[in-house]
Amino acid sequence: MANETIEKFFCNECKRHNRHFIRAEHKNEEHDYRSGTDLTSRYLIAECCGCEHVALIRKTHFSENVDQFQDPSTGAVYLEKLWDEEIYPPVTYRASPTWFDDLPDDTLRAISAEIYKSLQSGSYYLATFGSRTLIDRLIVLTVGDKGNFPRGLQALQDEGKLSLHEREILSPIVDAGNAAAHRGWAPTKEQIAVILDTVEGLIHRLLVLPKLAEELEEAVPSRNAGVKVVAGKPVVTVNDKIDAAPKHLRAIYDELSRMLRGLGDDVTVHPQKHYMAFRRNRNFASVQIYNQKRVVRVYLNLDPDTVELYPTMMRDVRQIGHFGTGDLEITIKSMEDLKKVSPMIIASFDAS
Repeated sequence: MANETIEKFFCNECKRHNRHFIRAEHKNEEHDYRSGTDLTSRYLIAECCGCEHVALIRKTHFSENVDQFQDPSTGAVYLEKLWDEEIYPPVTYRASPTWFDDLPDDTLRAISAEIYKSLQSGSYYLATFGSRTLIDRLIVLTVGDKGNFPRGLQALQDEGKLSLHEREILSPIVDAGNAAAHRGWAPTKEQIAVILDTVEGLIHRLLVLPKLAEELEEAVPSRNAGVKVVAGKPVVTVNDKIDAAPKHLRAIYDELSRMLRGLGDDVTVHPQKHYMAFRRNRNFASVQIYNQKRVVRVYLNLDPDTVELYPTMMRDVRQIGHFGTGDLEITIKSMEDLKKVSPMIIASFDAS
């Protein structure tokens, strides 16, 4: 409408300064009679003209906070009010990576989310210490708990997961985390960007890319007969993979699904991007299907130390990044395998 007020603000969704409709405004003025100064506050509800994202904006102006400039042709002096501006939710300093949701570890996702929240409030100290914690967690997930940080880094290098060049790059990042934790040091905005670029790059290479490559393998049509390929429809989600499964593998999945659903009236199914979550009070089985490998994998909430592991079928994944929840991984290739592990599936259900 022609009479709508429009002002320009930063949009958290568009990531740039955009024109905004002012949908509501409250103005407050305070006067200090002793000093003769004023404080003006404007509270705005603004809607981005582009993406329709809505934000609450507080603009404040102190009467003495002005800038002067002189017209060169007339010599007239003009005063311009300078306003301070706060946006809620706060302006996102650094967006989470596009692969953030593909992190195959709940703890890494939680730590990363806390880091991004701290950046919004300018808490670079917390973000630096959190980045050091991310490296700690990455070490545990890739080479196991080695007792201390230096041994963990050395294990990464010894197992070929970290080159000498990468370790040299990582060294100042580790030092920054130690300084934040023990000496109260906080980096600048530019320095925290370097820290996060380095840590995120390492996590992406060691944890995310291997899992995404496995998913890509499933999306590429096989030469073998029996895999259904629908033209123009990429196989990227667990539902896609179930629909494209070979007949015998689909039969195994259907029987497993029937078994899991039949454990109780309170069982619910929650499709995720990479797996099917079967839940009672919490997830008790996370199921994935791999058409190229001709296997179904299920992750159970069982302590692997309490289970007799079949080496060809089961794996302790407490220190291995994976999609879904559960510390015990079971690989099922046949109906006989499914019957063999059914007591463990029931035990996971009972524990949930």
